Amino acid sequence: MQWLAAICIRRPVFASVIVLLLTVLGAFSYFGLGVDRFPKVEFPFIVVTTILPGAAPEEVETEISDKLESAVNTISGIDELRSVSVEGLSQVMISFQLEKDVDVAAQEVRDKVEGVLAELPEGIEPPVVGKLDPDAAPILTLAISSPKANVREVTEFADKTLRRELESLPGVGQVLVIGGRSRQINIWIDPERLEKYSLTGGVVAQALASQNVEVPAGRIEQGGRSLTLRTRGRVQSVEQMADIVLANRDGYSVRLGDVAEVQDGMAEQESAGFRGLDPAVLLSVRKQSGTNTVEVIDGLKARIREVEKRLPAGYQIVIARDQSEFIKNSVNAVKEHLVLGALLAAIIVALFLANARSTMISAIAIPTSIISTFALMKVAGFTLNGITLLALTLAVGIVIDDAIVVLENCYRWIEEKGLNPWEAALQGTREIGPAVLATTLSLIAVFVPVAFMSGIVGRFLNSFGLTMAFSILVSLIVSFTLTPMLSARWLKKPEKHAGHSSKESRFYGPIERGYMALLRWSMAHRWVIVLASLLALFSIPVLGGLAKFNFLPTEDESQFQVSIRAPEGVSLDGTRVLATRLASDLEKIPGVLYTLTTIGDDPQKTPNLANIYVKLKPASERDLSQQDLIDRARRELKPKFDAEKLRANIGPVPAFSGGQSAQIAYQVQGPDLQRIGQYSDALLEKLKAMPGVVDPDTSLLVGKPEIRVIIDRKKAADLGVQVGDVASTLRLLVGGYKVSTYNEGGEQYEVRARALPSFRSDKEGLAKITVPSAKLGAVTLDNVVTFAEGTGPSRIERYNRQRQVMLTANLEAGYSQQTVVQELDKAVSQMNLASGYSAGPVGASKELVKMMRSFLVALLLSLVFMYLVLAAQFESWLHPITILLSLPLTVPFAFIAVIIFRQSLNIFSLLGIVVLFGVVKKNSILQIDHTIKLREHGLPRAQAILEANRDRLRPILMTTLAFVAGMIPLVASSGAGSGTNRATGFVIIGGQTLALLLTLLATPVAYSLFDDASSWLKRVLPFMRGSDDQGDPRGAGGAAPPGGGPVAAEPHGAAARVAVAHEGGRPAQAHLD
Repeated sequence: MQWLAAICIRRPVFASVIVLLLTVLGAFSYFGLGVDRFPKVEFPFIVVTTILPGAAPEEVETEISDKLESAVNTISGIDELRSVSVEGLSQVMISFQLEKDVDVAAQEVRDKVEGVLAELPEGIEPPVVGKLDPDAAPILTLAISSPKANVREVTEFADKTLRRELESLPGVGQVLVIGGRSRQINIWIDPERLEKYSLTGGVVAQALASQNVEVPAGRIEQGGRSLTLRTRGRVQSVEQMADIVLANRDGYSVRLGDVAEVQDGMAEQESAGFRGLDPAVLLSVRKQSGTNTVEVIDGLKARIREVEKRLPAGYQIVIARDQSEFIKNSVNAVKEHLVLGALLAAIIVALFLANARSTMISAIAIPTSIISTFALMKVAGFTLNGITLLALTLAVGIVIDDAIVVLENCYRWIEEKGLNPWEAALQGTREIGPAVLATTLSLIAVFVPVAFMSGIVGRFLNSFGLTMAFSILVSLIVSFTLTPMLSARWLKKPEKHAGHSSKESRFYGPIERGYMALLRWSMAHRWVIVLASLLALFSIPVLGGLAKFNFLPTEDESQFQVSIRAPEGVSLDGTRVLATRLASDLEKIPGVLYTLTTIGDDPQKTPNLANIYVKLKPASERDLSQQDLIDRARRELKPKFDAEKLRANIGPVPAFSGGQSAQIAYQVQGPDLQRIGQYSDALLEKLKAMPGVVDPDTSLLVGKPEIRVIIDRKKAADLGVQVGDVASTLRLLVGGYKVSTYNEGGEQYEVRARALPSFRSDKEGLAKITVPSAKLGAVTLDNVVTFAEGTGPSRIERYNRQRQVMLTANLEAGYSQQTVVQELDKAVSQMNLASGYSAGPVGASKELVKMMRSFLVALLLSLVFMYLVLAAQFESWLHPITILLSLPLTVPFAFIAVIIFRQSLNIFSLLGIVVLFGVVKKNSILQIDHTIKLREHGLPRAQAILEANRDRLRPILMTTLAFVAGMIPLVASSGAGSGTNRATGFVIIGGQTLALLLTLLATPVAYSLFDDASSWLKRVLPFMRGSDDQGDPRGAGGAAPPGGGPVAAEPHGAAARVAVAHEGGRPAQAHLD
């Protein structure tokens, strides 16, 4: 790369064009980058949803879930197979290995489901096969209300007008209506009247299906005319429906109105929504996969403003949830951190060099490198999200490093050698170039393995690793083009009468003198440094045990949610009373803006399940953090939870669609549900006793009250009643289902038949329902059945074809996920589970273990790649080991920073340790490379070590402190994204500053010890004498570069032994080979 620097010094326009080309491309690419919270990640996760109205969970499990599982289980590449069976619904979830193409997986599942349709029970709705896209989470929730209109009118407006307008916008994937009751034609059947006419419910359903139809009848040709023939078999009004004839009894036509009430009414309420305490119809908007969240929401808001101009009188549309708020706030905060970090890094340079022009030259590297990186991000298909912006923020302190090192060396040649700026730029870059190239390539070798980590974590961090590599690569180009060119033209030769050099300034002089005194003492007492290094290494497991391990840092998103499940059997109205009362209590907590309550909005439409979304004031406007408010809400609401026997979970809002909200998830699986329940109950007691654990619960839901219909087969046979007729009649009259449709005004509405409420609310009413009889026409149900009350499970979960129960819990602030999981593992090992039963972590708890393993592999790969790069650069197998010895010395100090600043070891703090590896290794490269070059020029080893470390102290301190300064805005941040920023920033600042002195002393000591060992081995084993002999050492570029002979001469006279010849102002070529 030195040849490029030489060309750019001679051709300034050429150098400027290279950098301007990259910058312009980056600037234009920036405006084309999407803005989102997370990178676009696609997982091969398929969900098969099947509905069988009215079926009990156990029936759903055996008749649907088990058969679907058996069918899809033969597909290759399945990682996990799960299913959930609840009343009337089966969900089979197939998680494939990450390498599987999601579209191929979805098609294979569809094929298998098609093949098993014939085995599924009658009356099911066709199974729906869909991809679970974590990117398709709700991005906007609207609350529509009107004090004057009823819920049906509000629902009609929300569903027929607003929803359709929103779904037509680009990027909008789906709009769901929650809490609405759409228009529906209800046929309320009176079983007593049916008995009077010897009719059954099946006759009503069949009549409505056959006598309210309109089918194509063909065409009539009349000479030159062609007419379409229409059979107008549909009723033209709701009133006409009552005139549909069901049967003829003794010459009298029995009409629908004789046995049922026809009502132009509303659908049964399956869900409910409230903003605060006010009922509202909610619209939950999901975006299409891969689209820009902020752009989609901006388009939605623009359309809403248009709709508001033509709203019916009294109607109101309120935005209740807006995901773009957090994204915009966090992105804007990171942009501020980028600017502040760049300014602070430039200030550090100014402090060390005390020269405005030098500061400007180095500072230019930051915007040019960062802006140019946008072009490569655009090519790679990345977006501006929390991960890539974190990478760019960390890169601020790194991209300036190469420019600082090159500039400082050029400045040193001007100040200490007396060369003119042109020659100083040429010779300084030539001397330092191999070391800069080695540091940059080895830095890239650190981050590339992160981009290719395995597992779900690897998918998310792919863009982080590549964005870091992109920015570092661009900074290398800038440091060999723009930096030397500007150094040759902007730097000025110091005045002759200047009293002292910049290294003797009041700021830097004492630092250098103190370091050199320590280094001389360390070289005379090497065993002390060795012991200190060993002590640091052996402290790693101890400090690691004191640190807390979590999957993600605690983030303040100005929101959280409360999930409550009322006792089994509580109706939707009963749950509404409980939920709104709790929402009212939550709104009284200082810092809470409002609440948004939804009941039954899950796929199963569970009537006793409610979610309360709590919107908080911005972090700057409240005294307590989000986590503090969660803890306070838990303390204040727990007595009410206990009094009402509610199962509750309070925690952050899941970031992804289908995400697990609990921090701890642990499952027990096996063949027998009763025994699984015993094991899970025992583990639940252990979980409750663990410190820091809150909201402990299990997914085992039993005690759901049910009425069992027991058929007397002998009586049924005597009366000619079929078992299937009993089941289908009960399904119609008790459960109710769609029997026809009604058209009006271009819209189609459902016609649903069901018995009057009084005949389906207790056993006495059920007994009056009539069923078909082959002998008597129709008989009442009490002639052939008996009723018995009992309880059963509300939810049956399966994992890999076995039943399972999930234990969940949250943690108070400051406690470790890993500790809880380890305690549960220990408890399981002590329980001695029976054969066929097993237990283990799932969800985030399982990914925590995978994450640690993936990071360990990534770090090992980084070490291997760094060693190979350095070995190639130094043409030595020994020197890379000396350099890489400094890396593990940073780990204990990173752990100390985590402990001191009360952070946890999580994804982002581990990323900080990876960044530390790259930065600390750079210091060692500068030290070792310069030591080798000084020894090439004949300096004794001891003096070469001292002078090399004196020469490189300033650039090392400049780059280190500039990097730390770039991190200060991260750790000082508050509000959106501050949890992630602090997790990374504290590790880097603490690890860098605490480990700096030890690594500055340990590297030269290690170099001298390895040199002694190498010399001894070469004396003992003659065959080992070779190119690594210090008689012919090589620098970071192999052979010494042409023209790179002159070595820095300190004002202290340190390098006076090296002859420097000048020919016409140019240093003489040094022929070292």
